[in-house]
Amino acid sequence: MTVTDRRIRLLLAYDGTEFAGWQFQPGQRTVQGVLIEILTRLQGGGKISLRGAGRTDAGVHAEGQVADCLIRCRLGDRDLLHALRRMLPDDVRPIDLDTVPTRFHSQHMARSKTYRYVLDHSHHADPFAARTSWHCPVALDFDAMAEAVSKLNGRRDWSGFAGVAAPAGNRVRNLTLGEMIRDSESRTTFRFRADGFLNHMVRNMVGAVLEIGSGRFGVERIDEILYTGSRYLAGRIAPSRGLTLERVEYGPVVDRS
Repeated sequence: MTVTDRRIRLLLAYDGTEFAGWQFQPGQRTVQGVLIEILTRLQGGGKISLRGAGRTDAGVHAEGQVADCLIRCRLGDRDLLHALRRMLPDDVRPIDLDTVPTRFHSQHMARSKTYRYVLDHSHHADPFAARTSWHCPVALDFDAMAEAVSKLNGRRDWSGFAGVAAPAGNRVRNLTLGEMIRDSESRTTFRFRADGFLNHMVRNMVGAVLEIGSGRFGVERIDEILYTGSRYLAGRIAPSRGLTLERVEYGPVVDRS
């Protein structure tokens, strides 16, 4: 039987704690690198070019990362998925796999991405949340924080919340969801959805909101950051461990061409 290339789409979850981020880096353990190694073995050698919807940083997690690649493999989708589940390490889990049109591009065709950031403000630090939240046991003004988050929704230039690795060109993004939820007395969740995010954008937003909650800045600081585009005004960046790529959304994929 002749085996031809097909494009597969992977839905992935991973704990980013022990990874140097998503993107392949020589000599570093990365999510992309681990996946390429296993996919290459399943293909029987040759080059695998794996693309991801989001290039998560070192320590950032994912529940709904999407990736795609061309692969030449006799295994059907279900068998290939089961093989990946057997061969990949415990901190990278393939949730689903399907064959998609060759034109599919996990990054460029994404309509929106949703990120979650979790804050642990218990006094003792929850040991079960240590890898996936930011422990910040200081007095916080949650009303001021909620007001600050409410100012973030909209389509605008996000230079004031961009990291140094963000491209210097178009930094306009449409943030359609910015919310803060008090899950309990010791846990708060931030959730952001947009058509795209700049490098460190979510972590910089959360860091600025925490500066407001701790009383270092007033709520009006959000307006100043957005107006001036000054990253300096945003203050500290929230640590990566509290951030999770929750979901990537696409339009319908109709044909198989």
